[in-house]
Amino acid sequence: MKILRFYWQRRLRKQEDLCSALPSPILPILPTEIWHKIIAFVVRLAGATSIGLDDPFATPHMYEEYPDIDPALFEDRKAVSLVCSGWNEVVTEISSQYLVIYSGKQLKNLVKKFESSKNPQGRRLGDWTTRIDFKILGQYKIEHVVRLLRCTPNLVIYNNGNGTPSIPEKCTPREVIDALVANCSQFLQRVEWSGAGESPRYRDLVKLCNGLPNLTTLRLLAIHSYPLRHDGIPPRLHLPKLNTLSLGVIPDPIGRSAEFLLTWDLFLQYISSSPFQLPALERFECDIFPLQTMSFFSKHGQKIRLFRTTAWSAEKPLPEALSLCPNLQSLVISQGSETRISLPVFHPALQRICILPSVEVEIGVPQRVYDSAVMTPLDTLLKSFERMVAPNLVEMRIRNTGAYGSIIEYSTWLHFWWIRWNIRGVQFCDKAGTSWKYVHDPGEALLDSIRC
Repeated sequence: MKILRFYWQRRLRKQEDLCSALPSPILPILPTEIWHKIIAFVVRLAGATSIGLDDPFATPHMYEEYPDIDPALFEDRKAVSLVCSGWNEVVTEISSQYLVIYSGKQLKNLVKKFESSKNPQGRRLGDWTTRIDFKILGQYKIEHVVRLLRCTPNLVIYNNGNGTPSIPEKCTPREVIDALVANCSQFLQRVEWSGAGESPRYRDLVKLCNGLPNLTTLRLLAIHSYPLRHDGIPPRLHLPKLNTLSLGVIPDPIGRSAEFLLTWDLFLQYISSSPFQLPALERFECDIFPLQTMSFFSKHGQKIRLFRTTAWSAEKPLPEALSLCPNLQSLVISQGSETRISLPVFHPALQRICILPSVEVEIGVPQRVYDSAVMTPLDTLLKSFERMVAPNLVEMRIRNTGAYGSIIEYSTWLHFWWIRWNIRGVQFCDKAGTSWKYVHDPGEALLDSIRC
């Protein structure tokens, strides 16, 4: 056994000597900027500079609005950082571009790390940060958020998802609002609250938005409270560069206060005093259609190019609203189990229509239930669009995701509608822009093989 072990060790040494005698491979000498980009493709978290919201007419190959974090990402970062000190520095910088904070402890550690960091050129880690997503469910110190924002002067995207998404537990601390204006106002372009757990007061929202001269995208899920009558005239919002305004579905919590409203009517009323409040608005999303604030469309409708809403909330007032949007090019409808929705008889500029499922999670139910809850309302909606005269319409898209994930099994139905839209010169396509003309149904393919 010892002789065998000696033989293998001697053979291994010979192989090592042979490898050392061979010339070393010549690696390309690349500039640091190129290596930075190459490494970024491996270790970056997509969405660090996604100022605009996801385009419903684009192929959903990568969701940069709220990207999913692959657990393997952290393993890749660790492996790449071990190559050499230079790569370790690059990985640290790239990892600092997009921060997702889940706990008060993580927030505290980041603050210490950012405050003590400085490279030989005098640049701190926080100078690389362009996006922060706060998703803290438990307790945290407001002071730590303020200190972190002081370290991130180049912040472009601020997303507050603290607390329980469907329960307005508290409002955004005023100290955080002040810190955003004081430290991040120069570059901050996208501000959003992706949950109701820490939604802003109206007055604080006005203070923040009016202090951000380059604000381009604003997304809200709720307003924690509005000014009362005895507070006097409410402050006025003025958003000179706002391109996208997105208002989500407001949750209806148990035991809500009287100041917490379940519609967007009052908010839209406050920003409809003058058409100059939103001079650059082009994309408007409102998942709870305003029933008593048609003045918003009177003031800003002619500027809107993309409008998104839900079928259940816009069942009747949609024709009047669309008539006040003569330059509308893209209409996005989130459809649920509703069977009827009113549409205008004519629209002069509409070019694209996209139908989304109201349920984003795939569902598994018996076919008769799926037919009744999904296919029948979808078919009725398509018939309503077919009756509308839109001379510039070129695309009708159904995003086959979530509850619509199984419509590919209805190949005969899809081909029928493809013929109807093709006669009008309209492309009938799926989420990727692929025509529904040729639909591969695995079930029908199996039957064809049996028939043969």
